[in-house]
Amino acid sequence: MRLFPNGVAIVTTKWNGMPVGMTVNTFNSLSLNPVLVMFSADKTKGNDRPFRESEAFAVNLVESVEVHDTFAKVPMAERFKRVGYVEVYGVPVLTESYAYIVLRKYTEVDIGDHAIIVGEVLEGKVTRSEPKPLVYFNRRYVRVYLNEDHSS
Repeated sequence: MRLFPNGVAIVTTKWNGMPVGMTVNTFNSLSLNPVLVMFSADKTKGNDRPFRESEAFAVNLVESVEVHDTFAKVPMAERFKRVGYVEVYGVPVLTESYAYIVLRKYTEVDIGDHAIIVGEVLEGKVTRSEPKPLVYFNRRYVRVYLNEDHSS
């Protein structure tokens, strides 16, 4: 699967009164009616618990490799000490986001060693135009640039 490029996002929530979050490469749209999105979280590491036990969460689209690495590699208790955030609908939204979606948890599904967390969109906002998003490919982040010449 490492040779299949995946979009990356940072999912965040408030759990036991504290902001928590992690980088995921499993974020995807799921339904237009109702408007639902999903991501999966590793149950063996307990990554699913904060999202199972919270009523809402956010998906943050971020251009910074450093911020993605913070939410992938830095211990959970230290992550929000390194980034700015505001609360929207009671969940942390990263100020580094070029776009975000705030969701109400809709359902969760156990599949093997992961949990699929499904959310219904409450609000979405683009905070910065013309982003340079990242994808995860072959165990590294790769930046997406648009080719304005659409003939190729």
